[in-house]
Formats: sequence, C-alpha cells, structure tokens
Amino acid sequence: MKHITLICALIVWTSIGFSGTIVVDLAGGGNFTNIHDAVDDANNGDTILVMSGLYLFNSANGSITVDQELHLIGSGYDSPENGGTTIEASTALFNFTANADGSTLEGFRMWGYGSPLINISADDMIIEGNHIRNSYNQGWAVNLASGVSSDTLRNNILGFSGGSYRPGIQVYQTTDVTVSNNVFYNCNWYGAVYVTGNTNAVVSNNLFVSTATGVYHANPSTATIVNNIFMNGAGGGTHQIYAGGGDPTIRNNCFFNNQSNGSTGIDPILANPDFVDFSENDTYNYLSYDDENFDFHLNTGATADSSCINTGYTLPGFNDLDGSQNDPGLYGWLWPMGTNGAPRMPVINHISVTPSGVAPGETISIEVIGRFGD
Repeated sequence: MKHITLICALIVWTSIGFSGTIVVDLAGGGNFTNIHDAVDDANNGDTILVMSGLYLFNSANGSITVDQELHLIGSGYDSPENGGTTIEASTALFNFTANADGSTLEGFRMWGYGSPLINISADDMIIEGNHIRNSYNQGWAVNLASGVSSDTLRNNILGFSGGSYRPGIQVYQTTDVTVSNNVFYNCNWYGAVYVTGNTNAVVSNNLFVSTATGVYHANPSTATIVNNIFMNGAGGGTHQIYAGGGDPTIRNNCFFNNQSNGSTGIDPILANPDFVDFSENDTYNYLSYDDENFDFHLNTGATADSSCINTGYTLPGFNDLDGSQNDPGLYGWLWPMGTNGAPRMPVINHISVTPSGVAPGETISIEVIGRFGD
C-alpha cells in the first residue's frame, strides 16, 4: 500500500507541475517527434519535455529561435542508450531572443557547429545540466549578449574537441550574471569564460581542466572570480586567470599543475586539490564523461583531506548549502553538480496502469518509467 501511495502522489504532482506541457518523443509517444515543431507550436510559458534519443539539426531545419518564455528540458546528458537526450547539429543550435526572458535550457547533450552555438539575448534564463561541445573553431559555445541580466549557467560541461580560438562562454556587457559549478575543458586563447564590460558578474566554483586559458577578464568590468579550481592547464593561451582590464575580485581559487597560473589574486590555494579520481597525469576531453568516469569530488578522510575543503571565500553569500565555508570546485556553494546531468524535474517517459479497472480489494499495478535528477 505504501508503494502505491507514493506512486499516486508522484502522478498527482506531475500533472500539476507539467501544466502547459508539450512532449517530444522520437518513438511517437508524444505530441511531436522533433523539437522544431514543438517550439513552433508552443505558447508562452510552456514546458517542452524532450524524451531520450538522438535529435538531428541540419541545414534543412537549421537552428531554433525561441522568442517567448519556454522551458526546454531533456532527459539528461547521458548518452541516449543510457536514457539521455542528445542533439547533434551541422549548424548552430538555439537563439533565445529578448522576448524569451525567464526561459530554461536543461538536460541535453548538445554537439554542434555555430558562432555562437547558443546565443542568449534573454534575461533571467537558466542554462543547466547540459553537455555542450562546439566544433566551430572561432565560435563561442554560449554567448550572453550585450544588455542581458540575471542569467545563470550552472552544472554544465562545456568545451571543444580540438583547438579553438573562442571555445567557451562569452559574458559581454551583462549585469548580475552567474557562471558556477561547471566543467570547462580544452579551452584556448580567449578562454573558457571571457568576461568583458560587465557589472556584478560572478564566476565561482567551476573546474577548469586541460585549458590553456580559464578566465579571461578584459576591459572595464566588475567581476567576482572565486572558489574555482584550475588544473592541468596547457600552453597555447595566456594564463589560467588573465586580468587584462577592470578591477575584478580574484581570491580563494585553487591552482595546480598549470603552465601559467596568471593572476592568482588573494588567498590562492597552490596545492593539489586531491580529487577522488583525477590527477595531474589525466587529460579531460569530450569523451571523458562517458569513457573515463572521472570523479571530481574532493577527497575526505582522516588522512586524506583535500587542501580545498573549507578554504573558499568567507563571505556568507558564498557558503556551501550546509552553511559551512565554501569548498572550491564543483560541489561547493549553492548548486553542487549532479552526477549524470538529469533534470531535477521528473521526466516521465511512460506510465501504464494494469488492469484498467479493479473491484474493491483487488490489486492494481502502476508502472512509471522516466529519469529523475539528483
């Protein structure tokens, strides 16, 4: 009885939470079989759930422009055979216009070719729990356009599969933007996060691994760059933190095994962060998530505490979820990274009830198949 009660509660919550929902399912079990038609049909404020599978964008259908508030939610950035949602494109992927304020892009593995791959001109957006790889040699993976405010990019894996000039995120003349708890890999020259002309930008608790340049801060700008870990940085760029202009706050970042740390700022941690499974001998690339299964949690124990535990920025606003001092890296601050990029909102692929009707005292079986965030 307890098991059935819990399932019924889930179904009731789901029916409330998914009001105004469009389902995209390659197998034909939803409203549409492609994301383009779902976006075209949607109304302001709708949620578009994209079930597990491989969705192709090509020159015929092109990238998608979102010009109203929409919440696009995939089944996570695991591969489709493991229940995730993948978009592969020979083009750019998404353009969120100024009319798309408040939109969400969550739970996708996205590989494409664009300059930029994803363009954001909307305020109050959340880009979360995605695996994003751009193959365009001089194009940002994500561009936050001039004038946007209060956007958040967190819990994403972003990088490039080869050498690139502008591979990461451009934060350009924005206000109150937060970039946190992301993995950035294989980013060169202008860096994983390029910050210029901003007000109150926060770059915190990210992992920059195998990058030539981590954060490139240029031109007059106020930015807070704290509690990040920079490790195994290679040559071919400038520094892990390049402060080329403005007056950024740089402090409590960890630097280890980089060719050049650059501007280490106040209270740097110049020691091995001591991850559970990643060392100075490892290289992270776009296949590592699936093939290597590296674990970027900080080691804890009586004889093996990481040098990064409780060493982050001491301002209360940067404390960890439990109120303790920030642990630099992916699992500190307010938005610790999940293990598989699955959205926190339940994504229900299938519900069946058998038999369809029962007499009092008989048994009914309810099966729910889906993905749930962690």
